[in-house]
Amino acid sequence: MREKAGFIQRMLASIGKRLLWWRAEKMDLYVLALMARETVIKYQEILGGDLKTAVDTLKEQFASSARTYLMTFMDQLKLIVSKDLKDMEFMSEVSLWSIMGKDFKTFFSKSQYIPADDPRNTEGIPMFVSISPKCLLCAVIQDLPNVQEYKDLNYGAIISYALGSLMEIIFDFVGHKYNVKVQEKKCFLRGDPYSEIHMLLYEKTE
Repeated sequence: MREKAGFIQRMLASIGKRLLWWRAEKMDLYVLALMARETVIKYQEILGGDLKTAVDTLKEQFASSARTYLMTFMDQLKLIVSKDLKDMEFMSEVSLWSIMGKDFKTFFSKSQYIPADDPRNTEGIPMFVSISPKCLLCAVIQDLPNVQEYKDLNYGAIISYALGSLMEIIFDFVGHKYNVKVQEKKCFLRGDPYSEIHMLLYEKTE
């Protein structure tokens, strides 16, 4: 396993992400957001009105489904993955490009790796930070009469659980022993101008 992605790997990735997008089944984020909305509403009915458990259930199921889906990309990604955590910024971008095309930047910024000892890191744990300029998940629930109940449930972070799943898949492949915990620090529903997601890397315990 290479320690760091070099020029050749980055060049192959630039070509490969376009081929993968051309071949991939196209994903409509608006439809996905509507499906999430209706699923949470139905779960809330089944759970006797418990919105928090309904949202948490969808997060868990989305992360599990995303992991299964993203495993299909590993045959291609294994050509460019490395052990260097900073390369995860590059690999995340390649993966999103492959799944959503060049327009992924409308919804996702490039993940930034922040080491534990970085002055900007207030957690003291290695993490990746991603800022999203738009959130369809939040946009499609604005007309719900109980929309304010969603604001403290990290509802907009549901899609980011897919990124966390992707990271864990790559970590397992290269031999890193990390669990990824997704935290939503800023949210449109709470009045912030953008969504900010922190993905903290906790070492697995035997």
